[in-house]
Amino acid sequence: MSLLNAAERFASIDRSQIVLETKRCLHTQDQLSNCAACFDICPVQAITIGKPPALDSEKCESCLACLPVCPVGAFRADDDVADLLTCITHIEDQPVELLCGLHSHPETGTAVESVGIQIHGCLAGLGTGALLTLTALGVKRLTLRADGCSACKWHSLHSKIHLQAEKATRFLSTCENDTITCVDEIESPVERPLWKAKNPPLSRRDLFRMMAKQGQVALARAMENGVSTSKHQPGRDRLRLLSAISHLTSITPTNCLHEYQFASLSISQACTACGACGRACPTEALHVEKNDEAMTYSITFLTKNCIDCGLCDHVCLPDAIMLNHEPTFEEVFSVKEAQVVEAGSLVRCERCKSLMAARDGMKLCPLCEYRRTHPFGSMMPKKVLRESRQ
Repeated sequence: MSLLNAAERFASIDRSQIVLETKRCLHTQDQLSNCAACFDICPVQAITIGKPPALDSEKCESCLACLPVCPVGAFRADDDVADLLTCITHIEDQPVELLCGLHSHPETGTAVESVGIQIHGCLAGLGTGALLTLTALGVKRLTLRADGCSACKWHSLHSKIHLQAEKATRFLSTCENDTITCVDEIESPVERPLWKAKNPPLSRRDLFRMMAKQGQVALARAMENGVSTSKHQPGRDRLRLLSAISHLTSITPTNCLHEYQFASLSISQACTACGACGRACPTEALHVEKNDEAMTYSITFLTKNCIDCGLCDHVCLPDAIMLNHEPTFEEVFSVKEAQVVEAGSLVRCERCKSLMAARDGMKLCPLCEYRRTHPFGSMMPKKVLRESRQ
């Protein structure tokens, strides 16, 4: 096969086709999970409820709305955000209009001085994090064109587009109404430039402009490179949100963090240092480290990576984890490194010799102690038992 043929075949691959990695789904990892983000948002019912859910590839139309809502990034596909960020570096302080790939009149807009950028999926596939990222790159006025939603086959996503814009605006300290807006109707549409996100125009003037804005180009690439495909991390919208907030200097504390599934936690002295919570955490927000030589343990927690799934709490046998579902802005964004939430000395269980937290009067680990008093029973976390009886 020639290099030209190989390049043509590679270019023909549709990398916008969505793939569901069921191993990453919360329902695969936690039988108590009540996450319904993906099948609640799908406009064509291509995702069916299950543990884990199933994706019907033939029904899926690649609107991409499931990508930003999945808290653990179980849905994988290429969106237009990276190309969109590159487009923004070509623009010189102009208002930007974003349009979906199905918009019926993308060539007209709200103002002649604005630039329209068309992506291939639905605007709901961008996410709040992507909108804040555009703001962090210097877009002063961003308009989401929802005026074509009523006639679109993805019309059920109209409210999601508005919600993402509202959530992004609430994060901005200025809270100006025209920072990020949605428009449902244009009274007097006018012609203005229209770019395709994946193929923006590039003139000689653009080349010189890009050379002068190498810092912004590098920033755009750095912000998007943080959205990797590592298994144990939050979903792409959370990663973009965190990256954008770190570059926005005008952000002030907000009380709307409950909309983003953040949580902080504390651990009581009932902890046995079994490590189940650290192994279960799907985003590595919680990490358990044991030092066999020093016979010590420590449990660290990074609030900004927590998606408030409750999985750590569900697997904790001694019920030692306490979750705070409304952490402060400072707890989430001011803490850069994981913090120690529990630490202590280790001893070995007298029966199975496994390491456990040293506690007064305890000689057996919880499992061995349970087997001593219940030789034919099965030990389950209290929350699992409570849910199974309901």
